[in-house]
Amino acid sequence: MTELSDLLMEALPSVLGLLLIGYALLMIYKSKVDFFQVARSWILVFFIAALAVLWIFEILRESGVDWIVQIHPKVDLAFIIVTIWLSTCMVMLSTLYRKYNSLDHFKSWLRVEPLNAITGWGIVCLALVIVILAAPIEGPGDLKSNTWVLALVLGYLLASMAIDALIAMWARSKRILPRLSAESRRDMQFLAAAWMGIPLVEYFADVILGMRMGYEDWNPYGWLMVLLFTAIVRSISSTKFAGLVIDPEIEDVKRSGFRIFDIPRGVYLIEDQKPVAAFGLFSELVTLPLSPDAEVPGKEASASATIEFLIPQGLVVTREFPDNIRKSYNLQVTPMIWLTETPGELRIAPTSLAVLTDTLIRFMEKNPNSIVLVEGLEYVITFNDFKKVARSLDSLNETAWVTKGRLLICMDPRAFDEKDLALLERDRRVVKGAAGIDELKRESHVETKAKA
Repeated sequence: MTELSDLLMEALPSVLGLLLIGYALLMIYKSKVDFFQVARSWILVFFIAALAVLWIFEILRESGVDWIVQIHPKVDLAFIIVTIWLSTCMVMLSTLYRKYNSLDHFKSWLRVEPLNAITGWGIVCLALVIVILAAPIEGPGDLKSNTWVLALVLGYLLASMAIDALIAMWARSKRILPRLSAESRRDMQFLAAAWMGIPLVEYFADVILGMRMGYEDWNPYGWLMVLLFTAIVRSISSTKFAGLVIDPEIEDVKRSGFRIFDIPRGVYLIEDQKPVAAFGLFSELVTLPLSPDAEVPGKEASASATIEFLIPQGLVVTREFPDNIRKSYNLQVTPMIWLTETPGELRIAPTSLAVLTDTLIRFMEKNPNSIVLVEGLEYVITFNDFKKVARSLDSLNETAWVTKGRLLICMDPRAFDEKDLALLERDRRVVKGAAGIDELKRESHVETKAKA
């Protein structure tokens, strides 16, 4: 290969890759503490660090320094092992251990169960890395006489992919994963393909084709790595890592009869000194089914045309202790996020506005026609700039409309001045206390087909 082809096919992709890493780190820096409160985010950081080491060695290799050339195959093989283990960690955190997805809860769980599927497979990963570093490989040429090392790496690579696939199949069979929209499913599949594609490309295109077989013609593996990483970088800015994963639950129907109203999709700002009426409305919507023979006007707006939407799935964000809410409003299994600075499962600090926003967006995107009640807005604003909170609410507005969801924001109007209150009321339907909720129910009254 000529010096120009070396530059275009090896050095330049590595430089662009490092620039992409810089851009990713800049996006992470902007979210700061919020990003690092999610366990999956740390997996992404370790993945980025491994890529940075790989691309730095790719650039330094062009300098011709002997020790760099000698150690380069070991760096590549170790990179493959570590990154494919990280992909398995991501899959396990999204399925087997999805309830431990906040960093604080994950660390607490690790202290109780230090030996688990993630750490167990990680021990195998560490053992293989040690074997690779100890192997008699002092340059690409030695890979021909150490095929056993390549076989070990390939075995771990294929076993990890098989584990990922089996866990995903098991999760689907057990209905652990929430129902995804077609767009969300495509995004997830694309992200998974990009994540696992990087170690695959590195193994087959660089290690086997380039080093083991001595192929010296144009090898596009460097550019493929950059393209795959670009897909991962894109996911950082689209709420794939910052938000917690919340599993939806359908409430057991404890009341007799059916609902005779079905509020249309949209965003409702419920102004009341106490959230009693708002919680009552939410409880009725998620515990009382809409009659199967209901004749709902504007089916596209209400998204209540099929059986699966008769009992919507809900999510509550509250400043109050969740167990008290459950007892007061007969909510048995509905997930609840507690706004508190005390770490734990399904708890988000009021300072972590980005985590809260992304969590609600993820929930609504994966559960169309869902109902989300946010209580404690005043508490969140005391820890964040009002304009920042307003922008987050605007993002939730858009998601609610797109996903045909119902977003109920309960707040005490006395806590805001006229200017801020007017900003909150813009683009949202204002419901004034219990009387306003009763009026909303009357307006949303549905007739059955027998009466229509």
